[in-house]
Amino acid sequence: MFLPASSSFISQGVAPDSVHHSRASGSSCMPTSWFFSDSTPTHDFLGAWQPLDSPNSYAFGPDGLSLFLDKPGGKIATEGNTNSRVAEGSTFNSTFTIRYGKVTYVLSGPDVAGVVTAAILLADQRDEIDVELVGGDPKHWQTNVFAPVSSADEPLYGTFGSVQSYPRDTKNVQATHSYTIDWSPKRIIWSVDGVEVRTLTQEDTKKDGLFHYPSHPSHLQFGIWDASSPTGTSEWARGPIDWNRAPSRMRAVFESVHVECPY
Repeated sequence: MFLPASSSFISQGVAPDSVHHSRASGSSCMPTSWFFSDSTPTHDFLGAWQPLDSPNSYAFGPDGLSLFLDKPGGKIATEGNTNSRVAEGSTFNSTFTIRYGKVTYVLSGPDVAGVVTAAILLADQRDEIDVELVGGDPKHWQTNVFAPVSSADEPLYGTFGSVQSYPRDTKNVQATHSYTIDWSPKRIIWSVDGVEVRTLTQEDTKKDGLFHYPSHPSHLQFGIWDASSPTGTSEWARGPIDWNRAPSRMRAVFESVHVECPY
């Protein structure tokens, strides 16, 4: 579902008694819609979304909520695939969680190598379901899942990642698209602009007899960050950022976030 950026903020179903629970699926989900603009009430917004960076790292405007990535101060040395200084980005976590549901983020990100714009679901237990826009690969976007099991110290990095194309006309991360994560107890479907592009089933995540499928209550998280270090991260992001060419301030724009609770 593509959500247009309306002229103001709308929030639906935020009262505690509106939380949807299902014993059959084990779901817990609160339907809500947020449309960001320069008239978004700050108090209401900060009640639902917690900034993880400085107050200067974001701003509301007529086109939505801008999250900024600013060039670091001081001398930046580049050695191999890394920069000596990493820029401060901007990230928000929801103060609420969902366990299974359908989340649509409408956003755009910069097409600069080394910059990553992310819209994800993240659990305290480190379960993670990702949509990531890698600026160094602007004609594609990426999906991924992490769900560490109790017998493992780290998630299976790179095992469940996939690179997706844009099926419709505007095929660039800089354009505004709607990205949907549809998460049920048995499968995850990723869509862009209403077109399903990937399905990952619970069975697909079985490795060595263990399921690495996200199953814990998760916060919604979105942000922009500098992937110029360490080496492996920078290589994945096509980095590091070349600050001799990149703008000193870059931004990702989030127009809306929509949560549905079909499970």
